[in-house]
Amino acid sequence: MPVDLPLNGCDYLMLGFDYELRRRGYAGNSCQIVLELAAAISPEALRRRLAELVKRYPILRSRPAGVFTPKWQALADSSGFPQVRVHRPTPPLGEQLSDESLAIRQGELFRFDLVERGGGGMEVVFSWTHALMDAPSAEHFLALVGREDMALPAIAAPVQRPKKPLKERLLLARKNVNQLSDFCQAAPRTVGVRRPETRPVQRYRVEKFSAEETAHVRAQGVKLCGALGDAQFHAAVAMMELHRLHERLGCPSPSYVLPVPVSLRPKGTVEPVFSNQIAMLMVQFLPAQLVTAATAVTTLKTQLAQALRDRRIEAGVAITELSRGLPFPLYLYILKQHGLRGEICSFFYGDTAHVSPLLTTFCGATIKDFTHVGATTPSPGIGAIFYYFGGELRLTLFHLETHFSREEMAEFAANLRARLLNP
Repeated sequence: MPVDLPLNGCDYLMLGFDYELRRRGYAGNSCQIVLELAAAISPEALRRRLAELVKRYPILRSRPAGVFTPKWQALADSSGFPQVRVHRPTPPLGEQLSDESLAIRQGELFRFDLVERGGGGMEVVFSWTHALMDAPSAEHFLALVGREDMALPAIAAPVQRPKKPLKERLLLARKNVNQLSDFCQAAPRTVGVRRPETRPVQRYRVEKFSAEETAHVRAQGVKLCGALGDAQFHAAVAMMELHRLHERLGCPSPSYVLPVPVSLRPKGTVEPVFSNQIAMLMVQFLPAQLVTAATAVTTLKTQLAQALRDRRIEAGVAITELSRGLPFPLYLYILKQHGLRGEICSFFYGDTAHVSPLLTTFCGATIKDFTHVGATTPSPGIGAIFYYFGGELRLTLFHLETHFSREEMAEFAANLRARLLNP
């Protein structure tokens, strides 16, 4: 695989979010996957497997570099990265791991933490910078690490999509700018920093649904969104409860903006492994559209259909690609100077659907449970990931403690669970 691979536009955007989080004292734009294993695994065997993969794919030991043409710059020596660390079980360890930064400028793009558990089990915490890859890629990479019977892909690098003529790209990018201007007519406002005395840390909680509850949630989704509308149902209901959270906190917003991730991969594929192959479709909800699940779903579906007709996926790709040549401070300054004043979204949302079927074992041990953990920026300071493991729905809610308390998030989680079951 060649070295010095260019970052695509979404990679660069994720790196911009990382820059902003670190600037404000947070750990950065890092995500985690937590595996609960039935048995302990060998740290040395894991290190050997990672050394093999790093040798084959230099991007795994590289750093972001370049100003006007950002790229992944492979490093011959990156101070022993990637790390595999072993921990004894301690009650606050999970929170500590989520608050530890990756040294991405020194070539640490991911890390493994092995936590010993009682009864011979083990927890594996895989942390990676979101600039390297998205969640489906991370699942596939975990399978590559944990299953030596898998054939290694011949190509595992960011894909360079054919570029449209500059004039067409500029016209497409203008669509995104115009849409944000339209949003300003009822400009969204997040709750902001409400607890300045609190340390800048992110916390998360996982809501698990039983098989029976999952079937009931899916039935409600089919009733409102159709057989393939799980993600739409999850998003619409989450926005309803977000609106109610704002009202409870005395921070009502004129509107709520939601970025809906859209995969750019050919259907059914996961390669390339190391790249963010996603774009964002932006939708806006007014409070009156969040009164019932039916109106919220209709609002979401109507705007997504219009976005597809207006080629907004291509517009989103165009504007991120054109922005790659801007230094991070200028990139973020432009976002903040727009009429939205940095309120680029009201809720970070992801829906990764079913966990990769390749993830049944890891390094020979059975995977008993699986957790996705995302990251959110100071605006909005709250987000969620929906996914299915073993056919059962999982929901990870994450928040910044400077914005929301744990008690507020516990109430939000309980209300969201109830709304999913009975919209």
